[in-house]
Amino acid sequence: MTCKIPSRNIIDLPTTCPAATSFFQQVQALELSASLETKCLEAESVLSAEDIAGRGLYLSKNDEGELATEVLLQRHKFTQLVGEHVLFRQAALTIIQNIYLTKDRKIFFASTGCTVEEERQKALQLFSQPTKSTSIPLAQTFQHMILARVWARIIYKADLSFTRKPEFQQLQAVVERLNTLRNIYMLLTTGLVRKITSRISNTYKQSITAEDTHQIGSFGIARAAYRYHPSVGIRFSTYASFWILREIQLQSLGGRLIRVPATVIEDISRSARKGDTASENAAVEILMNSTVILGAKKEPQYESGFLQDPAEHVEQQEMNSKLLEAIDTVLPPKSADILKRRYGLGKYEGRVQSIVEISQIYQVTRGSVYQLEKKALLKLKKHLAIALKL
Repeated sequence: MTCKIPSRNIIDLPTTCPAATSFFQQVQALELSASLETKCLEAESVLSAEDIAGRGLYLSKNDEGELATEVLLQRHKFTQLVGEHVLFRQAALTIIQNIYLTKDRKIFFASTGCTVEEERQKALQLFSQPTKSTSIPLAQTFQHMILARVWARIIYKADLSFTRKPEFQQLQAVVERLNTLRNIYMLLTTGLVRKITSRISNTYKQSITAEDTHQIGSFGIARAAYRYHPSVGIRFSTYASFWILREIQLQSLGGRLIRVPATVIEDISRSARKGDTASENAAVEILMNSTVILGAKKEPQYESGFLQDPAEHVEQQEMNSKLLEAIDTVLPPKSADILKRRYGLGKYEGRVQSIVEISQIYQVTRGSVYQLEKKALLKLKKHLAIALKL
């Protein structure tokens, strides 16, 4: 049975078919130290006791080093196996050739002291021929993002007969061990996730509930687990904190009525810490002018008629009409006018105005306009939610 990859936004979480063995058996197969293995096996009883804070679940510095070393060794084994089979090499060459590289996204684990394009050429040369007769150096182990994309392409291309071959099953076993190590990280950092998610900014709490934050934070732990190594110079808890917050940013800001790029929030925080007022104001201005999913953009038209179905066009027009009616009915005149100006609705159709322009029209501060807009959107959203239930 083949295993197809999920949506692209989680492509860096390698998937496999459900394991035939239990989690305990998978942990024992890793042959970890006795203390870490015992900690993993005892973790279930802690969770079964509904210790949702996970106070008894933690990673010591030695645990972090052991797990990170094992992850690196499994990544290296994956890289070696890819170089030994023609179908695997073809997948790797395709990914290496086409992936977008930056100074932060490298192909190999260790720095080679060359440019990203030089590294790409070395990687292409390495996987252009079988590597059975030679051993790939540990420094040339795949970075996780490369590994995940190579694996995704392999299982996408593999048919049922190929998945039964020993070489595929051997490679899949490596991915399963990587996922077991990821699960250990997630299991033993429950308390860390709870601690971090309990302190998130109100900016994110507007879009996600407190119950959702722990699960979202766990995805951050998973992404950190595949990538972490003590050579980065910090503890895993510090490294994972970034990924937890990043995951919460992407999930919460991506689902807001107002589309707010996570990088904008990061720029504001970074500039505020540095005292860089100019950069902070520039980022705030971007935030104020963020695009909003409110109303419907006009569909492009051909001269001979509508690009969209006429029935859909009529339905869209009715929705716009009801939206304007709700704005005029539910909101005070000033708030209603601000929304119409901000999103080009009603008599301002096609003429979206910025916070700065509106503040000049009403002779108030930009902050006042932003607050009025925010309250109006929340009130309108609640009204529409109730109306849809009726």
